[in-house]
Amino acid sequence: MKFSLRYKFTVGLIIIFCIGFNVMSFFMNKIIVDNSKKIISKEFVDNRKDLSLYIRQFMMMNNIKNDEDDFQQHINEISEALSLKLDDRVIFYKNNGQLLLDTAYADGDVLIFYNINKDIKDNKEDLKTAFTGKSAFSIINYENNYIVAFSFPINIDGKNLCIMRYSKDYSYLFELNRNLLGITKRVILIIFILTCVFTILLSTKITIPIVKLSKVTKEISKGNFDLDVNINSSDEIGELGENFNLMKCKIKEQIEIIKRDRDNLERMESYRKIFFDNVTHEMKTPLTIISGYAQMILDDGYKDEKILNKGATKIKIESNRMYKMVLDLLTMSKLESYADINREEKINIEEIINTICEDMTIRANKYNIKIKKCLQKNLFICGNKEEIRRMIINIIDNSIKYGNVKSTIIISLYSEDNFCVLTVEDEGKGIPENKIHKIYDSFYRVFKKGEREKDSNGLGLTIVKSIVEAHKGKIKIESTEGLGTKVYINLPCLQIGNNCL
Repeated sequence: MKFSLRYKFTVGLIIIFCIGFNVMSFFMNKIIVDNSKKIISKEFVDNRKDLSLYIRQFMMMNNIKNDEDDFQQHINEISEALSLKLDDRVIFYKNNGQLLLDTAYADGDVLIFYNINKDIKDNKEDLKTAFTGKSAFSIINYENNYIVAFSFPINIDGKNLCIMRYSKDYSYLFELNRNLLGITKRVILIIFILTCVFTILLSTKITIPIVKLSKVTKEISKGNFDLDVNINSSDEIGELGENFNLMKCKIKEQIEIIKRDRDNLERMESYRKIFFDNVTHEMKTPLTIISGYAQMILDDGYKDEKILNKGATKIKIESNRMYKMVLDLLTMSKLESYADINREEKINIEEIINTICEDMTIRANKYNIKIKKCLQKNLFICGNKEEIRRMIINIIDNSIKYGNVKSTIIISLYSEDNFCVLTVEDEGKGIPENKIHKIYDSFYRVFKKGEREKDSNGLGLTIVKSIVEAHKGKIKIESTEGLGTKVYINLPCLQIGNNCL
């Protein structure tokens, strides 16, 4: 069975109080009784001195000799005087223990109730002590009445004349002490109740945040990191809640990082497998061609100039194709591995496009393709200049490869919603609708035959997409089969101008 902290606090406090209350009551009662005995003892000593002096004076006034026999002969006079002085019953005993005189009247009319008097008679411990020459008293409790019997030897000038015993009611003293003890117990009880209330409030203040923490930790153990611990306190408990929330956020971040890394690893592993299969397939063809023509040359083909030229040309073409493929693979590897590349350069994208267009015009002129530009000036982006250059070259190169002879390529650059928008539009074959979703796949080629596509390895758009995403941009391709293709690239602007060429 599970008990809450509040329950344990309360039960523990009650147990401690019960034990403490009983122990305290015991010792307080003992202290009060001991204190009462001290008071009675002091009064007894004072009364004994007073009575001894009174008896001495009485004997002198009545010419009673300091002799046991003479004292006993005048015992009636002495007892009457002492009984009147004490206003109580007085009993005298001889030194040998024999009863000498009892001031109780013959009809039993005494100042003490009969039963109490009987208890006093029965309790003779004080009297026994007095016969040894010492003073003593006994406390008799009868129905909550506390009677004290005093016994002491009457000693005048070193002579024990007899033993005197008398009693006195001290119920008022014990009642006073009992009331004091009762008040003390009630005060302790009130303090306990206040302590209980304070403890319950304090335990509630302590346990409620702990209960909240427990509930949140259970949710976290189930994978729910969206709950926070709200503790409105400026003490250590509030600090604990804040630290717990910070720790939860850190754990959540670390788990998300681990999940992301895991997904990246799985994606990279899948990519590597596909990539390896594609590389193997793509390199198999040029290697087969190179191997075949090399074998032809070795088989006396070097004597035939025509075969030799054809073989050397094919070997060079396929070697160049493999070399370009290796360069593209290295570029992709660098992009996919998140290499430490500086992408903090301030780039004037309009200048780069102009430079590339000048270089690509020579290639475009071979197919009577014109390049038209509409470029907004003073557009700057933050990135890696060589990567941006490669991206633009690949897009324009694709437009030349797949554009119609005697067609036009239109390149536009403008700003829109804090983005630099680059569009490249060609008039060419276009991309079939059922193939457009595959164009970013590695080694995928829409058209595999043709003079202009013979050096293509299907990595161009894959590299372009990786560069765009590395620069926090977006790419979109629209194409209509038989009409042409339009590429949209959006990159975050660093600075925006207003002029358009």
